[in-house]
Amino acid sequence: MFKQLYKWHHRIGLLITLPILGWCISGLTHPMMAHLFKIKPAKRFVMPSPVALDSNSIALEEALEKHKIEAFSNFRLVNYQEQSYYQIIKEGKETSYINTATNVPLENGDEVYAVYLARYFLGDQTSPVAAITKLNQFTFEYKFINRLLPVYKVSFDREDGMDVYVETNSTRLGTMNNRTRKTCIAIFSYLHNWSFLAGYPKLKLFLMLAFMIMAFFVAASGLTIYGFLWKTIQKQKDSKSNSNRKWHRRIGLMVSISTLGFAFSGGYHAFAKSSAAKVKPVAMPVFASKTVAQFPKLVDKIGDRLIQNISMAQIGTDHFFQVTWMAKATETSYFKTTNLAQLGKGEEQYAIHLATKYSKLPLNKIQSTAAIQKFKGEYGFINKRLPVTKVQYDTDEKHSVYVETSSGKLAANISAPKRLEALSFLMLHKYHFIDPIGKTIRDIIIVSLVLGIMLVNILGLVLWLKK
Repeated sequence: MFKQLYKWHHRIGLLITLPILGWCISGLTHPMMAHLFKIKPAKRFVMPSPVALDSNSIALEEALEKHKIEAFSNFRLVNYQEQSYYQIIKEGKETSYINTATNVPLENGDEVYAVYLARYFLGDQTSPVAAITKLNQFTFEYKFINRLLPVYKVSFDREDGMDVYVETNSTRLGTMNNRTRKTCIAIFSYLHNWSFLAGYPKLKLFLMLAFMIMAFFVAASGLTIYGFLWKTIQKQKDSKSNSNRKWHRRIGLMVSISTLGFAFSGGYHAFAKSSAAKVKPVAMPVFASKTVAQFPKLVDKIGDRLIQNISMAQIGTDHFFQVTWMAKATETSYFKTTNLAQLGKGEEQYAIHLATKYSKLPLNKIQSTAAIQKFKGEYGFINKRLPVTKVQYDTDEKHSVYVETSSGKLAANISAPKRLEALSFLMLHKYHFIDPIGKTIRDIIIVSLVLGIMLVNILGLVLWLKK
């Protein structure tokens, strides 16, 4: 039995050499992008400033009527070159920008604003723009991990080939890619995620799981052979080959547990991603231009109190003006569009409405709601959106639904199975349990383990070639 175990350890180890080396090499790109090739934006956020609206401002309904906008999905107020604009968002159509003082539209406004934001985040006001593209879906270089859509890709004519992705509807930075980062993304896509098999998802999953199961077997059998049966193997004569075998054994023992963790969590993650139900797109509400007839009275009601923004919200069949106050960024009020009556606990009610719309879970299962102001716990930085409201459901799978009320979008829907898979991936694949002693130390440990796994595989290959 031991001879057979030893024989299959070598055979399968040889078979998985190329996939393992590919996963290891591409896995190194993440810490490299985080430390060696890290891109630091000049600004990460647009600092909020008070919206300039008064009785002399053009009424929103008047602006919509003049520019023949009969319906829209939402509106916001944005500042561009020290002037205030109504940003009129129309689902599936070009976003319009209308000056609140002159009622004059900003020509090609969405692209102009996108370039303005890209320059702001990049801190480059001089480099010419090489190209600008609107993305309505994720691409090879702009992955799902960035979450935000639609975005504009603004490419600059610079030596580093910088691309800046911005979401104009929320004035946010998506990500920034230079040539080095694009190369790392390509390496990771091809060697780690096997994007060359994207057109064959079932084959890709089968091969990935097969190789990860084999990797798990090789690590487990190696631990058994070289950890418990080494005395039997050690009887061989000393030679250069034997020296390679000793180092293969020593390093293999040091990285065996991490290899088991990488293989298990990687396979679990790949299977969970493939079996996850695709989120069906939910139609955004549509508001008729006459819905905002009371907007001038709302401005009068606000008076001298500074506001950060105004937009629309739909709760059930009722329409509301959503007002975010400047003094308290976490405070948002909802005024009914028909009579400007303020909705009690408006933020909570709107969050519950959004969570129900996206999750389809029953209202009577809602356990609690909570405002989330920073990334922590199960709602990490990977989810991108802040602030959000967490709606907790008392269901069998303990759903936690995170919604962003400022945009009316779903931020995350986390159930018990997702929570378990995420815990496996974060702890066994990305080593987040080391975070308390520092992310740099964590990445050094991961790089050391990955290099160790690569060396063990190369030594195993050398042993086979010599034999």
